[in-house]
Amino acid sequence: MNKTIGMFLGALGTMVSLSSAAAPCSPERGQKIFESKCAMCHSAKKEAGHLVGPNLSSVLGRGVGKAANFNYSPALASATDTWDEKTLDAFLKAPAATRPGTTMPFSGIKNDQDRGAVTCFLKTQTQ
Repeated sequence: MNKTIGMFLGALGTMVSLSSAAAPCSPERGQKIFESKCAMCHSAKKEAGHLVGPNLSSVLGRGVGKAANFNYSPALASATDTWDEKTLDAFLKAPAATRPGTTMPFSGIKNDQDRGAVTCFLKTQTQ
């Protein structure tokens, strides 16, 4: 009986971990979300330069608030960390809560998979 319960619990744990695994990276899906939620203020194409918000080409790995020639709010300009998947995900989920004092007028992307897709897209935007 204990062996049967152990096998059941092991199988259940595997199913739970598979169901909560991150969605596969889809730059195409991320681009569509970016275009509908971000592109009115940001470009991810380097040659487009800054818009209302900073250009997001090569944002991953860049210092927070450190895109050249962009006038950041003091909240971002004084940041000392770097944009990575974790910091970007938190910021995209709730910008004002993550970076109090930011002037970005955006309430965030609440859906985890949508944020992951946008990050996936931005990872491809390096030129």
